[in-house]
Order: sequence, then structure tokens, then C-alpha cells
Amino acid sequence: MILNSRNDLFDFRFPRTFVPEEIAKKYEPYLNRIPGNLFENAIDFINYGIQGINIPAMGFEPVEQSDNPGRTRYFRGRSPMNKTFDKQFTVTMQLMDGYINYWMMTDLLLYYHHGTTKQKHLDNLSLNISDAEGIIMTSISFEQPIMNQMSELTLNMAENVADFSTFDVNFYYNRFVIKIRPD
Repeated sequence: MILNSRNDLFDFRFPRTFVPEEIAKKYEPYLNRIPGNLFENAIDFINYGIQGINIPAMGFEPVEQSDNPGRTRYFRGRSPMNKTFDKQFTVTMQLMDGYINYWMMTDLLLYYHHGTTKQKHLDNLSLNISDAEGIIMTSISFEQPIMNQMSELTLNMAENVADFSTFDVNFYYNRFVIKIRPD
């Protein structure tokens, strides 16, 4: 019997270099106050909050041709592989107490966009997808990514119950590499 796919069998983490030292130091006092010292550094806290990631859509614009009797025919075009993928992806993150990971990601977006960094792109981001037995079946690399947008944060006095909430962080990438690992 072949099992149905499960949406939670993926591993996506930001690399250790994602959080620059000056931002990590800014949040160190907060992380040290978390009971049990669960997180040694900011990147572990950010990675803990990752809830999901989307795979970019794939498609192409067909070439349209009209026949004499008024019929329309479609053909595939000659666009390169890079143009068949939507070159952006979104990471969904859980909102943590005090919205602290939202503010961390805000600082990171501002750092990479307006900061003094000379780095044009983030380090490559990797996604591994496993089967039901935990064997990595597919590895995807988003190469030369840039962080470009975060979803809004809505605060409301009428909602005073702690619930599971998320926010999205959008990235663009320059290259998408898929490796199928059947071994």
C-alpha cells in the first residue's frame, strides 16, 4: 500500500549566518529570560517558529496561433526553465509571545535592505522533503535569495485570548535547484 503524502515532512531552517551578530546581541537578554534556557541564540529561536514554506508555482505562457477558420491553437514556447517557476517563496512563522520573532524578522529585513551590509544576497536556503520513514527524498535549494516583505501585524483589544497566530516572510530567489534523492 502506498501512503498518502504528509505536509509536515519537511525540514527548512535559516542558516546560522542569517542573523548578524549585532541583531543577535540585541535579542540576547530576552532569549536568556525564557524559562529553561531553551534557545542559545537568535537563529535557533527564529527556526523554532517556522511553521511552513510554500513551493513556487510552475507554469508557462503558451504561444497562441489562429487558424483560417477562426480556431485558436496553443503551443509551448521556447522559454528557459527559469521562467517556468515563480521566483518567490513564503515562509510562514508562528507569532511568539511579545511578537518577539516578528520584531527580529523586521530588524533582519531592515538590516538586509537598508543596513550597511555589502552582501547582495542571503546565503542559499535549503528545503529537504522526507518520506514517511524520514528518508530525504527531495532537496531544494533557493539560491541567491533576498528577503523582501513581511505580512502585517494586526493588534486588537477585542481579542484578548492567546491563540495560534502566524505571519509570513516573503523571499525572492535567483535560481531554484531540485535534487531527487532516490537512494
